[in-house]
Amino acid sequence: MSKSYKNRKTVACLDIGSSKMLCIIANIGNDGIDILGYGHKESKGISFGAISDLKLAQKSITNTVAEAERMAGLNIDKILIGISGCQIVSSRKDIVEKIAKEVVKQSDIINSVVKLRQEFAKSQKEPIHIFPINYKIDDSPPISNPRQMTGEKLFSRFHVANVSKTVISNIENCLKRCQLSVGNYVAEPYASALASLTENEINLGSLLVDIGASSTSFCIFYDSKLYHIGHVMLGGFNITKDISTILSVNIDVAEKVKNLNNSLIISPIEEKEIIKFRSVDNPEESTIARISREDLRNIIESRLAEIFESIKANLDKSNIPLHMIPSIVLTGGVASTIGIDKLASEIFKKNVRIGYPTKFNLAPNELINTSSSCALGMLLFLREAMFNEKNSDDYEKNNWFKKLLDKLVSI
Repeated sequence: MSKSYKNRKTVACLDIGSSKMLCIIANIGNDGIDILGYGHKESKGISFGAISDLKLAQKSITNTVAEAERMAGLNIDKILIGISGCQIVSSRKDIVEKIAKEVVKQSDIINSVVKLRQEFAKSQKEPIHIFPINYKIDDSPPISNPRQMTGEKLFSRFHVANVSKTVISNIENCLKRCQLSVGNYVAEPYASALASLTENEINLGSLLVDIGASSTSFCIFYDSKLYHIGHVMLGGFNITKDISTILSVNIDVAEKVKNLNNSLIISPIEEKEIIKFRSVDNPEESTIARISREDLRNIIESRLAEIFESIKANLDKSNIPLHMIPSIVLTGGVASTIGIDKLASEIFKKNVRIGYPTKFNLAPNELINTSSSCALGMLLFLREAMFNEKNSDDYEKNNWFKKLLDKLVSI
């Protein structure tokens, strides 16, 4: 890697959630990541991870980035953008390439990647990640590194995470209005996994579930590789709407009730306890609403169970057996619900834990929570792209990736 990338870089990333935006500015080097500033604001003009109102989204992004810039004491012009899992299509593609000089060279692998990208370009899709799964030479068994091996044809299998060019165009148009340009993109569940999974969980295989406000994204690591990305169109806001509908209260009140009573584990004595709250914000017009703690727990639990069952159905539809997943890690804002790991374990019949971004020892305490996993993982993605030399068999070490490095988020 060129000498310029061995020096420290000041970078910025933006997690565009449906309920909250989080921008982080940091200094990245071989010796670690120093967070210089961060900003978080309510997300407006965003629906299911995509821009639904350009003006509202522009205002939210501008305010969020400005807050991070004030704390960091500098301005940014390029930024790494996270793409929601519900905007990503995950697929596995096979490419056949004739070996030019009987021995597999780097150029043969590059040609396979170029051919793959050309296929997606014809269908108006933009691959944001291309991960090699395995290779075969002629009729040989699958291998992980074909370089210097002899044969006539190289068979390559890739996992491709792609997104519609329309989504990309709308994001770039919005960022342009904010006086920013996009340095690169990353799949949000992949970023969350980088922040939340241990090295063992990545090597042995894991399912990372990121439960957001309007949707739930997930990704699977298998044999140290990102094997699949998926989503279900259910999230924390569905729980809020359930409470609002059943109790006949407005959304804001339902959100407060949910946040103040976000536990699935309650004692038999607590089950009969009555929760009282005002049904509207105006005290003069409000009435006192009541619900038992057990009934509220059942409302929350039912929707969370539906989310996990939907993920199981999604995996089954994608022909991904659960036995290939040794463990499950939950992250995202809704993962802070007490007892959610136990519920997930009962449904998946797997070991489940809550994933916190614990790889940032010097990060502010405010950021060490499940809702910040994605944004912090985006910093790890940038650091890995710039400094990690160990994955020599990854296609990302090729010429086109050097161009991508030139686009990395820098001030």
